Amino acid sequence: MRAVAEFLMRGRLQAAIVAMLGIPLLSPATVALVTLRRGMTEGLMIFLWALAPIILFGVFMETPAAAVWLGAMQLGIVLIGAMLLRSSVSWQTALVGIAVASAVCGLLAIGTEPEVLTRLSAQAIEDARETLGAEADSVDLESLFSLTSLAGVLAWATALASTLALVLGRWWQALLYNPGGLGGELRKLRLNPLLAGICMLAWVYCLATEPGLASWGLLAALPLLVAGLGLAHWLVKHRGWGGGPLVALYIFLVIQTLPVTGFLCGMALIDSWKDFRGLTRKTEQ
Repeated sequence: MRAVAEFLMRGRLQAAIVAMLGIPLLSPATVALVTLRRGMTEGLMIFLWALAPIILFGVFMETPAAAVWLGAMQLGIVLIGAMLLRSSVSWQTALVGIAVASAVCGLLAIGTEPEVLTRLSAQAIEDARETLGAEADSVDLESLFSLTSLAGVLAWATALASTLALVLGRWWQALLYNPGGLGGELRKLRLNPLLAGICMLAWVYCLATEPGLASWGLLAALPLLVAGLGLAHWLVKHRGWGGGPLVALYIFLVIQTLPVTGFLCGMALIDSWKDFRGLTRKTEQ
């Protein structure tokens, strides 16, 4: 991966070539790296180069408009996240920016692509009825697969992909100019108590009201989730437990997303008030 980062930093042409490949995660991460290292102007240039093949595919290859729109929005969100991280040097600010921009993306999907979402909703309800059989009547499938729900899924997926791209871009930057810097930043990540409380309340509200808002709740909890993962990484490194517990954590996070997310968010919320790192330093002195 270091060789890829070195190639990207050789010049605008090299970065533009990689960005134009349109490879998921790689192209957005290229936009992130250039923006983080060289600023908004250069980042915007690479963003435009990455955007070009998406538009061309939409025009000449009859790519669905929704796919073109989604690809363009994700690149834009990564650019926003990278600019915020560069200017503020704060993962908290960047994560909030990504979450808000992704929420706007989801809301725009309802207004600009209602036909696509309606078809997806109808298909999802039909598939669920076939899968559940007689039990389908006991589940509110209309709420679970409503337009609002699907837009939330879209927003959450966009936020997750954008965050991963930004992390990859920051990792590349750390490999070249600040070895170990990304790990140090994420292990130190601790949210403002007010922000952490708002994120938790929004997530709980979405979970408690109706199933269709679950994805919107995950989107609201994104800063808490990343802060919780950062806290877990700090604990494992501080205790010298090796990589095994982290591998297990990420496996369980994929298998049991909501329970593990709830635990991590809860720990991040408590940490925003108690500061586990600071308490540990005081105890060890």
